[in-house]
Amino acid sequence: MQFSSNVAQLQPSATLALAARARQLKAEGVPVIDLSAGEPQYPAPRFAGQAAIDAIAAGKTGYPPTPGLPELRAAIAGYLEQTTASERVDPASVIVSAGVKQALFNCCYALFGPGDEVLIPAPFWPSYTTIVELAGATPVIVDTSWDEGFVTDVDRLETARTERTRGLFLNSPGNPTGAVYDLERLTAIMEWADRHGIWVLSDEIYRRIGFVDSVPSVYDVPVPDRTVLLDGVSKAFCMPGFRIGYAVGPAELIKKASDLQGQTTSGAVGPSQAAAAAALGMSEEREAFVSDLVSILSRLRRTGLAGLRDIDALDVRPPDGAIYFYVRLRDSSRSSMDVAEDLLREQAVASVPGEPFGSPGHLRFNFAVQPETLDEGIARLATHFNA
Repeated sequence: MQFSSNVAQLQPSATLALAARARQLKAEGVPVIDLSAGEPQYPAPRFAGQAAIDAIAAGKTGYPPTPGLPELRAAIAGYLEQTTASERVDPASVIVSAGVKQALFNCCYALFGPGDEVLIPAPFWPSYTTIVELAGATPVIVDTSWDEGFVTDVDRLETARTERTRGLFLNSPGNPTGAVYDLERLTAIMEWADRHGIWVLSDEIYRRIGFVDSVPSVYDVPVPDRTVLLDGVSKAFCMPGFRIGYAVGPAELIKKASDLQGQTTSGAVGPSQAAAAAALGMSEEREAFVSDLVSILSRLRRTGLAGLRDIDALDVRPPDGAIYFYVRLRDSSRSSMDVAEDLLREQAVASVPGEPFGSPGHLRFNFAVQPETLDEGIARLATHFNA
């Protein structure tokens, strides 16, 4: 079959494919320890789920407004005002989409096109480069290093900048590394982008999952006009299946992204939006849930780090945020893709290799799982690498 040039080179999501393979093996009876999926393995807040049930019971099952329910857009604005330094966020500057990925696609498609370049620090979430390419633009990878904590800086960005540079992706805490941009570095990058007229798209889906003193948002610095904040409820609120993400930016861009969404998917699922409005808008319950989750994850992080440090074949950095261990293979003679295949075949441990993230020689493990799952996974890794 012949496909259009729009998708002829399109590849499936490597992270989703590996998670699907792990699920298939489980369905076949293989005792898989799945540390590949990019989601917390915990239930959603009860008060959020109840809001979805209440919306259905009240018959609120029609088409929602394309940019999002007014109560959810207001809840998002209020949430940012309460959890960042921003004093005022206009609900009109918010668009709600079916997951952060769609919000990111909408904004990229509205902002970038053929001839434009978008800077993407590596390691990166694999969808970044694909979304930029689908918009017709060119992703430009800016390498970071293990020794420098997998964060970029103004000097590296300036080296990569050309007259065609129109955008920069930031992701803090980062997927897959857990790296966090501190306020000083983030401010310097934002000021650099502003000087050169570069759009900053800041993926903050893991912002509330931090293990250091501060995980700043772009809304904690003076926000230039060309800034888009992206977030959702899938990670810090354990609601990946609700498929609610959002983008916050200049009203004119949000209007154009809404027009695009209106011609593709239209509004995100109504009862899911009601759940998200509760998750973000019920401040006391929200903060208690996030606090409990981070406490659980902190314990798992400590346990996992202790186990991984006993495996001589791996180097591990303590992640400053997010839900992943991103380990480096000391044996550089084999690809991490091959190592991941061996782990799945020989130990029934599902991981994600570094190649899709733009950093071969690494493996990503999700530690937002049940304690016994993490313990068993670490034990199997030790058996594999210490054999």
